[in-house]
Amino acid sequence: MEVEFINPFIIGALEIFEKVASIELKKTDVKMLKGTRPSNEIGIAFGVFGYIIGQVVYSFKTHTAERVVSSMMPNSSVEKQKEYFESALGALANMITGRATILLAGKEQVIRITPPLIIMQSTTDTFQYINSPTISIIFTSRFGSLEINIALRQTK
Repeated sequence: MEVEFINPFIIGALEIFEKVASIELKKTDVKMLKGTRPSNEIGIAFGVFGYIIGQVVYSFKTHTAERVVSSMMPNSSVEKQKEYFESALGALANMITGRATILLAGKEQVIRITPPLIIMQSTTDTFQYINSPTISIIFTSRFGSLEINIALRQTK
């Protein structure tokens, strides 16, 4: 997998977390995996197609995701935050992925993404993760960690 496919997701995550949730992320680890299956309870998956194809999966522990949503919705009640929990996480991941695809796309290169799919621990076995070389980027914040698993390849 090309590094040029990874850096836009790092940039997107750093920028969007800061702008949308006032959370500073720090990249702490990068490792190779055999597939995109997340290691945390909550996953947000996107299909990517165009001149590159594959899958991107964002992953949070439940308590981290709850704190991130709370930071995104600081003037909302706990009930409202629970009501919009999945929507807020999907929007956050969608903004990161959107920012990354803008950085990846060029005048001649088109990238499309599927809508985000929120995968809770109870439904993780029903989702089809990609079993191909995956780069996993781990970020930490004051609320916990974020994992981004990226399996992308250029089409021929």
